[in-house]
Amino acid sequence: MSTATDKYEMIRLDGVSFAYQHESRLIENLSFSIQRGERVCLLGRNGSGKSTLLRLIAGLLNPTAGEIFVNGISTTDHKRQRELRRQIGFIFQNPEDQITSTTVETDIAFALENFGVAQDIMRREVGEYADRFELTELLRRHPLALSAGEKQRTALASVMVVQPQVLLLDEPTSYLDYRGRQRLLATAFNDRSYTIVGATQYTKEVEQYDRVAFLDQGRLLFFGSNAEFAQTEQWKQMTATASARRRDSIRTNTPENTASYPLRAAQLEMCNMSFGYSRDQKVIDGLSMRVLPGRITVVMGDSGCGKTTLALLLAGLVKPSGGVIRLGGKEVGEKELSRQVAVLFQFPETSFFADSVLEEVAFGIRDLQLNSSEIEQKVRVALNLVGLDYDIFASRNPFLLSAGERRRVAIASALIMERPIILFDETTLGLDWEGRNTIVRLLRDLKAADKTIVLMTHDVEFAAQTADDVVLMDHGAVVWQGAIDAPDLPWRFIVDHLGVKALAE
Repeated sequence: MSTATDKYEMIRLDGVSFAYQHESRLIENLSFSIQRGERVCLLGRNGSGKSTLLRLIAGLLNPTAGEIFVNGISTTDHKRQRELRRQIGFIFQNPEDQITSTTVETDIAFALENFGVAQDIMRREVGEYADRFELTELLRRHPLALSAGEKQRTALASVMVVQPQVLLLDEPTSYLDYRGRQRLLATAFNDRSYTIVGATQYTKEVEQYDRVAFLDQGRLLFFGSNAEFAQTEQWKQMTATASARRRDSIRTNTPENTASYPLRAAQLEMCNMSFGYSRDQKVIDGLSMRVLPGRITVVMGDSGCGKTTLALLLAGLVKPSGGVIRLGGKEVGEKELSRQVAVLFQFPETSFFADSVLEEVAFGIRDLQLNSSEIEQKVRVALNLVGLDYDIFASRNPFLLSAGERRRVAIASALIMERPIILFDETTLGLDWEGRNTIVRLLRDLKAADKTIVLMTHDVEFAAQTADDVVLMDHGAVVWQGAIDAPDLPWRFIVDHLGVKALAE
């Protein structure tokens, strides 16, 4: 089915509503249109319906009411699905959701093969987009063996190589470091041939768009230009939060006693550690670092520098090929580390298995001989710590929550274990501005309760707001470590690798 449309109109929604089975409506009676070459930014809190709306436009979900047209084609017209698929490129929040092949090269080529592109053209296009996204050296690697940022760059290349007319971006920069974000924005937004609908939590990215659609509980509260949105209370709340993060600068966030850093005994220490996923692929190489008790240590570096692998080693989930780990001055193995360290990884929702938030969060304490009321109380406390109301979320299916809500459930699942050391790998991914504030407050509360926190992140603003100590990584090794207000903090490395200039903007 198709409909007569304005020749400049690319996307139109007519009275669109949507709800998952047994759930309240996530999208409520949306009607608007987007012109060819226009860029529209979707904003809203976690759970407001942004990801669901993008899936509806892509034809991955069918509206329960109303209709959506893309370039005059109804997204429910099954006879024209192949034509529609060629016109739409969708980049998901989690890049693993769209990995299809066993090498980066074949993953980029996958869509071209499906559309019957000739082999010589395919090879040329794959090479061009691999070069554009700095993937040439990774073409023979398995996508699942890459860092999160490298996976996202692979997903971007595999979508953009087809040169779709419509780009749907579901917070695609969340897993990218500063340089990766700049590369994506330059590639997508410098070409006006793309019509772009993108969701983001980064306020600085909004200026890349022409118009803003602000959603709240599935309803459209605002649809208009950036200039008009800048006058709204919603924008003032978002930018006030971002400004507060910038004011909470690196130089003022640290306790006065950080000068004693070299003299304090390390709670967790790694000495000359090495690890590789294969003999010829050493990810951690001669790494030494220490984590001080009762403080927040932030580990930073480019995507692919080894942060997540370091997290696996610290949590005792993989065995090093060389070096030792000491806990409280005593050499320990993987078993003891797993008893002392609670860990939250980049994609924690991939390990969800329960059909309710209550059961998911309670899983780690089921063997502690607690009665049901004691378990319920502990889950209630853990959910409250991450800003989720027990009475609203306990019975919800975690798989049907928004990405930010799933992230908070995963954090609660780690906190309920009450381990002395807590390790977070890219904690703020997918969180809205309120969620980020909740996590910052939580980290400070945990520190006040004498917990030792290790954060892996490429989010410089988040690091500035939370860190006591910093570890800088490059190519599997530590290039600098110390207090965040140390006079010899290597600012040039941070500017070049992590885009710290954003703090001053």
